[in-house]
Amino acid sequence: MNKFFNAAKIFVTGIFLCGILLIGGKASAEVNQEAMEMFRETLAQTSKQDDRVFHQDILFIMPKFTGELEFLGATENDTFKMRGLFNMWTSDEDGNFENVEKPFYITQDKDNMVVYFQEDKKWKKTTTPTTAANAADTVMTPDAQELQMMTEFVKDVTILQDNDKQRTLLVKIDCNKLADAMAKVAEEFKAEIKEESGANNQLNDEMSKIFLECFDKGLRNADIWYTWTVDKVKWQTTTASFNLSGLSQSIATAALNNPTISGLGVFNELLENVAFYSEFKGYTTFLNPAAKSQMEIPKNVLKAKEVKAFDDSDKDAKSKKK
Repeated sequence: MNKFFNAAKIFVTGIFLCGILLIGGKASAEVNQEAMEMFRETLAQTSKQDDRVFHQDILFIMPKFTGELEFLGATENDTFKMRGLFNMWTSDEDGNFENVEKPFYITQDKDNMVVYFQEDKKWKKTTTPTTAANAADTVMTPDAQELQMMTEFVKDVTILQDNDKQRTLLVKIDCNKLADAMAKVAEEFKAEIKEESGANNQLNDEMSKIFLECFDKGLRNADIWYTWTVDKVKWQTTTASFNLSGLSQSIATAALNNPTISGLGVFNELLENVAFYSEFKGYTTFLNPAAKSQMEIPKNVLKAKEVKAFDDSDKDAKSKKK
């Protein structure tokens, strides 16, 4: 499968990055075991690099706010490229609407991940922490041991369809195992952010701790699943879809039940909207080879100003001018 989808698989089966699943009746142990074997076979068969262009659409909806992340991704030799657009729509009490668009490009090779983004109509770029780049490289080209690790995050598999040409699986995630793994990654990433920014702020540390606690509790209480359709002739992914509504709702509920956060009051309406009314869904499909021409980064974007990740110097400078 293409590099991004391998990364998506470990996120969804174990990162980034699926919702409440309501299935009537528990399948027998024998059927579940057969389905798990099919999942392992499909994962192994599709783990080779796939250079096709894919289209990813991720949508988050709640009252007065809609966010959509849409992008194309593809591999080229040993480099993964992405071109995307983040759209955000908001409305106020008077029914006025506002739309904000944020285009971006991403390149990922073995050593670095470079993000190009637009801010104040000017292009900037930043290199992510090496931990993130190394982790991405691991899931992009998994070996046998890493493939086994992916299966350990799977709690149950249901065979929706299987014939000579096509296979569709519904995969449920073991959220406790995923939470354990995410907690370890979060600690490593938090330490790297602190080192990059030089931050030593007790309040920020405390809020980060509270956020991670809510995320962990919400993740452990969520039901996560995704559907995955594979062409069995070429052993390539045809489509994939996920529903993370249950996860976002569960995390928001954990935050509402946290006395420190709920005591602030200002976040309660937002958290209630996420907990009770939000939807968070995604869909992946693949395009014709000609779409690869759209992945090229324009020359003016490549000349973007380099900025540090987690750097607030521009914001501080603007505050001083005021």
